Amino acid sequence: MSSHKMATKSMINRIRKSFARATECKHGGKVQDAASILGVEPLDFSANINPLGSPPLEKLVFEELKKIGHYPDSSYRDFRRAAGKFVNVGQECIVPGNGSSELIRLFAECCIEEDEMALVPTPSFGEYTNQSLLAGAVVKNVNIGEDGLPLLKDTDLAKAKLLFLCNPNNPTGRLLSAGQVIDLADRCEEAETFLLVDEAFIELSRPQESVADLAPHREFLFVMRSMTKSFGVPGLRLGFGVTNETLATILNRARIPWSIGSIAAAAATYLLGCDDHLHRSRQVIKEELAWLESALQELGLRPVPSSVNFILVNIEPTGLDSDVLAQRTMQEGVLVRDCQSFGLKKSYIRVAVRSRRENEQLIAALEKACKCRE
Repeated sequence: MSSHKMATKSMINRIRKSFARATECKHGGKVQDAASILGVEPLDFSANINPLGSPPLEKLVFEELKKIGHYPDSSYRDFRRAAGKFVNVGQECIVPGNGSSELIRLFAECCIEEDEMALVPTPSFGEYTNQSLLAGAVVKNVNIGEDGLPLLKDTDLAKAKLLFLCNPNNPTGRLLSAGQVIDLADRCEEAETFLLVDEAFIELSRPQESVADLAPHREFLFVMRSMTKSFGVPGLRLGFGVTNETLATILNRARIPWSIGSIAAAAATYLLGCDDHLHRSRQVIKEELAWLESALQELGLRPVPSSVNFILVNIEPTGLDSDVLAQRTMQEGVLVRDCQSFGLKKSYIRVAVRSRRENEQLIAALEKACKCRE
């Protein structure tokens, strides 16, 4: 063995085991990678972003650039105040974050000690497993029942330290009622198991089903929101969590200082006041969701009923594997999400809901890809 390999092995043995074992968590939105292959920027249906994009931010960005020589306010008072008003809780119950992934990691690290159990419903967002494993957890996957809730044994819930729940669920688009989530939260309170409810897409679905305003009144509930999806700003990385004041204080002390830049923080405060933009977005999504589901069915595909701005699509009738179909649509200049990383094997893709013109381009690309033969 070479001295370099020996040194590398020695170094890895000194690294935290959960980090040394880490594998890539796959996501959509690989626009730059595809553009380097195609020579042009593709139309991205692999990332589920508000089809109306964001409210205008140019003026705000130029104003904030004048303050770029100063550190951000690491307490993010204005952001927390706006977020508290947005979900009808006190600002002391808000935990700001640099997007959902930072909040998931922060909460997993807060709750989980080495070799403790985290329960992850499947299929669902891959970062729940990824961040739990990095925190040293033993991850147990639980199937999702016909009612949309994870099939949980009381014994598993009692053993677990943390349970994840995505509502609406990614990638299925299934929305649970507030009552269903509250019942699950009650079970978690009784078991003293932390429950992270990820409401990243709820503002683009039915925000009245949110349980964010319940979180300050529970000991073990943490509700998370992503502004990336709702306000169409994935490049800014913005999100926040809602929980009781005691847990929020602990999390705010533990989070990385200045993890949100001053421009992003100012944008967050502004965007959280743009209720009209969200209202118009939900109207567009409802109309385009119905059109796109029908168009997919006309292609012979099997879209799964969705309540949000993306659709899980069973592609078995095509006789193609999901990675093959995704590759073919990319060659047509359109990105779709291969869902193998969700544990759905090779039978599903996920597509975002965009504008009518763009949705028509998706259907045209899928039609060509399905007809194409090796």
